[in-house]
Amino acid sequence: MAEPGAPRSAGTAPRRRGSLKRRLLFLVVLILGLEAAGWLDDYIFNHRQRLLSALVMMRLDTQPIPALSDTSNNRELVLRDPTDGPGAAEPYRIGGVEISGAGPWIGTRNVVPADVVRDDEHRVFIIGGSAAFGFPYRYADTFSGMLDRQLTDDRLQILNTAQVGWTSGELAPLVDQAVRFYRPSAIVLMVGNNEWFHWQPVSQHGSERGPSDGTPPPEELGQTSITILKTLAHSRALAAIEYGLVKWMISSRQARQDEARRSGTRDQFESHHELTGSGYAVAMPLSPRQYDPSEWLVARRNYLDTFRANLGQMITVARDAQVPIVLLTIPFNPRLSPAWKHRQPHSFVPEHRQAVTAAIQSASRSVSERQFAAGLETATTALALDPHPAVLHYLKAQCLEGLERHQEAERAYAESRERMVGNLGSRLSTNRIIRELARQNMVPMVDVQELFQQYGARRERHYNVDLIHDDCHPTPLGHQLIAEALVPLLRQAVVENRTP
Repeated sequence: MAEPGAPRSAGTAPRRRGSLKRRLLFLVVLILGLEAAGWLDDYIFNHRQRLLSALVMMRLDTQPIPALSDTSNNRELVLRDPTDGPGAAEPYRIGGVEISGAGPWIGTRNVVPADVVRDDEHRVFIIGGSAAFGFPYRYADTFSGMLDRQLTDDRLQILNTAQVGWTSGELAPLVDQAVRFYRPSAIVLMVGNNEWFHWQPVSQHGSERGPSDGTPPPEELGQTSITILKTLAHSRALAAIEYGLVKWMISSRQARQDEARRSGTRDQFESHHELTGSGYAVAMPLSPRQYDPSEWLVARRNYLDTFRANLGQMITVARDAQVPIVLLTIPFNPRLSPAWKHRQPHSFVPEHRQAVTAAIQSASRSVSERQFAAGLETATTALALDPHPAVLHYLKAQCLEGLERHQEAERAYAESRERMVGNLGSRLSTNRIIRELARQNMVPMVDVQELFQQYGARRERHYNVDLIHDDCHPTPLGHQLIAEALVPLLRQAVVENRTP
């Protein structure tokens, strides 16, 4: 037995080093095993792409995104996967409404030219946001899947590279990539839904988000947190963990919204609280102390000008490459609640603020009491003082609908969508720009919104009730109408552009 204080055996240090190496080796093997499990999990459930899509939805901006240039030789594209992948475990619900037939399905796959460019086929690229992607329905129920089936004999391959939540500035490089590396026979553009997707009504007076003290809800992420999560998601194992965290956050927010909807509690604004109706917009106005409404009129013009420039650039890139391009207008749910994503100002004209605010309350009571003629008179009088508040146009539309003056109501609802502050507003202006650029550049166009309205009018099914069940995404029937309109245009494009 060694005496106390005697020098340690010479073999102790090597044994410790060997033990440390074994621990490090065990740690490396454990990490590699977890990462391998993460890759397998991602292959089966596509968690990383789902995570990145969710993080894109959380980004916040206050300026439009100009067309991003793609000067690299990046050939990889993310396409919608026709095999769909697993749907959500719970039914797809939004604004308290369950959307029949929805997954949502968001399966994607990464490709390079060698994966899809074949000399015996022609390629048609679908480029746009979630509506073009076909969210939240199965691929077979979208116009991409329908075109795939209908154009098989024409040797036409449909490549859906639409991206959920992307703006026109983010989508512009996809047109560049397609024409440079994938030899498309045609490109279908359905853009314009997401120009204000990440916009926030923030002014020097404070933020629209969160309670009165400006603190964001606990389920919200800051921009720095989003950036860190996207960086860490390069690890598939971490991506799976992050996806679980983000899914929990979204579920917690949904549960809080459902509870507030059941209890009538409205102490804090919640986006997507009410799919249709004016009640939430009336109860939760955007105070001029939080955001000066006059700033919106300037911001709106800036975003629309940027959208025009971005779409014009996409058309030019395709035309310079002699690739036929087809534009689609943006269909919309005219009865979408004005407060779908943001509180709405009740008045834009300070000298008439008190009178207009009182008129909104009065018209709202008339709607709830089904006194539609009185409500219509009140709303019309207030609009003569201030034509900007979306909620006032919505109340007018509700009164017209109650009086069964459906065509007038449809126009009034559309005007409400036009006047909405922020995301999914300015629908009439967005479609006007698409039509103007199609005419100026002599580009074929499918006026989807007009197509939908004509379909509803023939069947006395107004407000796109059969064609859009949520905020902005066509139903399978809506996709069918789009596909039927596109088939002859795409066949003509292939005839005129024979080089595959």
